[in-house]
Amino acid sequence: MIKEAVVETFDEIIHAANHGANRIELCDNLFVGGTTPSFGLVKLAIEYCHPLNIEVAVMIRPRGGDFTYNLFEKEVMREDIITLQSLNVDAFVFGALTKDNDLDTLTMHELRKTAQEIPCVMHMAFDQIPIRQQLKAMDALIDMNFKRILTHGSEDKSTPILDNVNQLGRLLRHSKGNIEIMPGGGLNKDNLNDLLELIPFQEVHGTKIV
Repeated sequence: MIKEAVVETFDEIIHAANHGANRIELCDNLFVGGTTPSFGLVKLAIEYCHPLNIEVAVMIRPRGGDFTYNLFEKEVMREDIITLQSLNVDAFVFGALTKDNDLDTLTMHELRKTAQEIPCVMHMAFDQIPIRQQLKAMDALIDMNFKRILTHGSEDKSTPILDNVNQLGRLLRHSKGNIEIMPGGGLNKDNLNDLLELIPFQEVHGTKIV
């Protein structure tokens, strides 16, 4: 099982590495849900983590708030992906939605194409998509060759993740192994085993997962 720790400082990177993280998701400004980290932090994180066989996934998000981006914000995301490609990043994490909170397939396709061979992950923005549209959105992400979907299983991040196992299981069944479903948001080392007893996820995510 892969444990992905969310980090935003180098001290947190060291802690995650020393406590069993297999992957880190690197971001800045966690108080707004995470934004794109600096080039320097990504560079040093990769230099530190790769010799330890720890992957580095990098958040691509120009600001906090919603996930409906204007033309200039989309271009910022594209340029960040182009710039960070040179650092041997293991994955990019991003999500773009329409004003109606549906998947912005045009933007997602363009950013996925920009990333070239580097795997891409659908950000937890996925949970903002109405449930009745999520399976269709998943199919679109599979068609675009996204690697995994990060989800809490509910738009309300304050709900305990164990309350969302029905939705998480629904997503997992629909994925049919074509895309990884990675639960996160409120998942930590204290409730992790409880979730895994209900659904044996292969990858898990959280700020306190290790």
